[in-house]
Amino acid sequence: MTDDELSRLTAEKEKKVRDRIDDYVDTVFAILGFCSLWSFDPVTRSNRPEVRTFQGRHLSRASTEQEDDVTPDLGIAIGTRVGIIGEVKKNFPRDGNSRKEDIFKQLKTYDQELIGWPTDDEKITGHEIALLVHQTTYRSACDYYGQVKAEEEAKFTHNFGIFQFNRSDQRVPYFFFQLCDGKIDELLGNTDIYNGVQVPMTALLSMYSRSKLYDAEPPAPYLADLIWESVIAQIASEDERYPRLRRNQKIEVSISVAEIADKLWEGFSFAHWHMEYPSRQPKTPRIEWVRNACQFMVEIKEAVWNKQDYDLVVNYRKLDAPLEHFIHLHAEMEARQTLQPDMFSEAHLAGDVE
Repeated sequence: MTDDELSRLTAEKEKKVRDRIDDYVDTVFAILGFCSLWSFDPVTRSNRPEVRTFQGRHLSRASTEQEDDVTPDLGIAIGTRVGIIGEVKKNFPRDGNSRKEDIFKQLKTYDQELIGWPTDDEKITGHEIALLVHQTTYRSACDYYGQVKAEEEAKFTHNFGIFQFNRSDQRVPYFFFQLCDGKIDELLGNTDIYNGVQVPMTALLSMYSRSKLYDAEPPAPYLADLIWESVIAQIASEDERYPRLRRNQKIEVSISVAEIADKLWEGFSFAHWHMEYPSRQPKTPRIEWVRNACQFMVEIKEAVWNKQDYDLVVNYRKLDAPLEHFIHLHAEMEARQTLQPDMFSEAHLAGDVE
């Protein structure tokens, strides 16, 4: 392995890591923005009290033949009248039908009576189903749906709609949603999903500051950055040395994985959406996701495990750009693994604590 080979491959890996992070963040924005079309009243500039939103909630199938719960990416309950549940598949596949078929099979699991809505009796009169895909892949989703919707097993008994979304970084940035196929009847106010709706990025960024984690494991550098900046730095800031901390100085911070997970759940998940009806909401992030991110920090020598009780011991220092730092080191680690695979065992790379 030469330095040039490592540098070239690291640069390639960095791009892929950034793409994965962008996909994760855009999915969070899509959940926040789409739900806000129903929950936020632009006339009163406040949230509609009759609308409850949820993310990753466990809904039970009313049919006793199927026992597994379903966990849609997003959900909206408008009183007890009607609900909307949806999946965000930013990169809907363009080629091959196997993955496309899997996505629509998942959507079909929502096409039945479901129990567990955020209402007093956990029921709702009826619901509609939405698939959210990026503007660059919506045509593939619509074309596939056009091919299969006549087939008996692919027919939806509930209203079903395919939405495209994209982010525009014009002078006034916004996130755009438009219904491009199918039907969604339950609209509130003057929401024009047929011609498209713009959600200002200023509003989304405010919501994102409280909800950066949904019920899918984020890329390790993204979660490591959140841990470093929002958990470890907060603890380090309580040290009397922190205000005078120089770039080459460090503060030792010891914390358990469970405590990190709790702090992230309280401050950066969708937990604040579920305060009235928390019983069916899993805690995000999962312990194993946090452990994987912590193991990554150990791998890049920013932390060590306290083997006695499996606390993470971090030598905190002020980094100019923590996310960029973690992206580069993760990409370099992947590049070394590719060029010298024998140096890395599967268990080691999976993030298992030794």
